[in-house]
Amino acid sequence: MHRAAFVRVLLLLSLVGCGFAPVSRAGTTGMAGSGTGAAGTTGAAGAGGAGGKVSGGGGQAAASGDVVLTGAGGAAGMSCGQATVPIMPLPPDVLIVQDRSLSMAQDSNGKACTATGCSKWSQVSTAIETVVSSATGANVNWGLVFFGADSACGVAPNGTAIVDVAPAATSAPAIQAAFMNTQPQSYTPTEAAMNSAVTYMQTLTDQNPKFILLATDGLPNCPPGGNTTADDSTGAETAVTNAVAAGFKTFVVGIATASDQMATTTLNTMAINGAEPQPSCPPGTAGCTQYYSVTDTASLETALNNIIGLVASCTISLKDAPKGFNNIVISATDATTGKPVAIPQDPVNGWSYDATMANVILNGTSCANLQNLTYTAFNFNYACAGVVICIDQPCPTTN
Repeated sequence: MHRAAFVRVLLLLSLVGCGFAPVSRAGTTGMAGSGTGAAGTTGAAGAGGAGGKVSGGGGQAAASGDVVLTGAGGAAGMSCGQATVPIMPLPPDVLIVQDRSLSMAQDSNGKACTATGCSKWSQVSTAIETVVSSATGANVNWGLVFFGADSACGVAPNGTAIVDVAPAATSAPAIQAAFMNTQPQSYTPTEAAMNSAVTYMQTLTDQNPKFILLATDGLPNCPPGGNTTADDSTGAETAVTNAVAAGFKTFVVGIATASDQMATTTLNTMAINGAEPQPSCPPGTAGCTQYYSVTDTASLETALNNIIGLVASCTISLKDAPKGFNNIVISATDATTGKPVAIPQDPVNGWSYDATMANVILNGTSCANLQNLTYTAFNFNYACAGVVICIDQPCPTTN
């Protein structure tokens, strides 16, 4: 082969070794992509790159600070330059097990309700509807089941796994409708309700974390056998223990129960057995309750929002992230600064892969930052080996 031709071959091979390559870095004006992809195709796929957006080959001229990839263009071509894909924590499935006993029609002092909106039922429904409809509540797959299911001690018919609203990301309207179409009319078969809730939760096959939230206004009754006046505290406490053993930690909310010492003792035990007592009141602490004690709409909304933070999943799905990249950075937006921050790959206080490598797990302080909403808007930033990934603006200029 002629020497000049041989040199041209070597040059061509060096150019195709990695599909695409960044031809401009932050702080410079990128050139239009030279390939055949549709305008902006690759840019759309890589939108949101924390270190400057990615512009597709064959696309429009990039703005100052863009990373431009040259070559064949199109989404399939993003193989070397930095790109970003948003990733989301797995939303937990939370089933609200809501007491609809006749006492819920009373006010918070146990008296007949004489004004519109004064009943515990009205206050609870308002608080739950507000929270599950909010932006924060949208991070949870909320479900709902009332107990009892009749005017006595029944729950789901024949103990079958039936709920009023199945846990889902879009369940808020159905939950609102369920409260509007339901009124207090039963006793308090807490043991049977918890057992039925566990049976139902075991039918869910998604990989999302799962919890039960029990909300009640008094002592459990209706032990097996249907005696409506018999105390069933022991049975209810055991049912919560069994729920945790089945994999479903349980939050306990007591509605206007603080003045009833027997109810407080039972609900405290249930909260401890449920493995989710109030963090601000460790077991044995005087002057507070291990369960979430609420008296009105505002205090219940506060309790529910606190619980949302505790159930927030530290497992982040990679189903939308590309496969086969080893040069990656997991980042989030820090609410205290409004800027992106890199989360270190660290099994103690950063992130690590789960056993399947289909998810990343946030550990230690990183998990706490997700749960207290310090970290939001998570991203999977990736590039070929040797490419420096920049998640902040402006990216350092490289020569």
